[in-house]
Amino acid sequence: MKIQNYKIDQFCTNLIPEIPAILIYGQDYGLISERSNSIINSFFQNTNNNNLPKNIIDFEGNSIISKPEILETEAQSISLLNNKKIIRIKDTNDSLANVIEEYLLTPSHSCLLLLLSENLSPRSKIRKFFELHKYAVIIPCYSDEKKNILTIIETMLKKEKINIDSNGKQLLANYLGIDRLVTKMEIEKAIIYAGKNKVLTHEDISSFLSDQAAISIDELYDLSLSGDIKNAYRVLNRIQNEGIAAIQILRSFIRQLQNLYSIKNATSINKNINHVIDNFKPPIYFKRKNNIKIHIEKWSSTKIQKALKIIEKAEISCKQPKSNQNIITKHTILSIGLINKL
Repeated sequence: MKIQNYKIDQFCTNLIPEIPAILIYGQDYGLISERSNSIINSFFQNTNNNNLPKNIIDFEGNSIISKPEILETEAQSISLLNNKKIIRIKDTNDSLANVIEEYLLTPSHSCLLLLLSENLSPRSKIRKFFELHKYAVIIPCYSDEKKNILTIIETMLKKEKINIDSNGKQLLANYLGIDRLVTKMEIEKAIIYAGKNKVLTHEDISSFLSDQAAISIDELYDLSLSGDIKNAYRVLNRIQNEGIAAIQILRSFIRQLQNLYSIKNATSINKNINHVIDNFKPPIYFKRKNNIKIHIEKWSSTKIQKALKIIEKAEISCKQPKSNQNIITKHTILSIGLINKL
């Protein structure tokens, strides 16, 4: 069963008790988290004692696939503290479709099945099943449109009694929207940036976003060097949607890899890594120091030089006529992440 887009948030906060299962899917992980939390709070809100602990059982999708009977067993069991429970299944995919379909033939009335998934294509078996089911509900979580982002900005700033000019608000909205959680975090940072004056101008937002772009590239760099391709791509998509040029990303990587090479050489002379990092110029942001230590340990000088050559070739490719700079940058991030696994 589908819920109309404009009714989704109301549905999540005022859950119908008879719903046996809800599938939440999409690209916006922050929105998935926000809506699933609203559903959980709504589900347990009608218990006799609101002070009772929330009875939530977590499973990975693969554990249900390997042992499908555990779903029925867990759904029928009753807690001594709370007779209502939620079974939350992460990494839901089409392999679970038959198990879920069989369970929903005779679902437990005291248990809500909450399934979380990444984006599902229109041809997905489990997506089709939920869309056509009479009682089970499917909720998509796509990136916010600009109109929704402007509403979120206005609501959050109004709550803090912060004034923002229209140009600044439009500029901030253009920067946000890939992920609901990230959107709210960035607005909270803007609120802090406003300070005691409680005012944000277009110039303030421009300065704030410039600082944030550098932080995002640092995050992308650290994820890439750690081999976390999935999260690196997520950050890269956000950066690219913010309009940050591929050349800016690649040159930042070159500069940081050159710094890593210098730090690594310095630690071969001075074995006190903390001393080398603390005294390195330009200064390293304190929250990144542990990441730099990990990079020093895992990245040999040979690997660093290999990564530099990949980035240099990527920069040349980006300057070619009709080149797709976003695709080139994505392939470069993948190549760097794979070097770490060698």
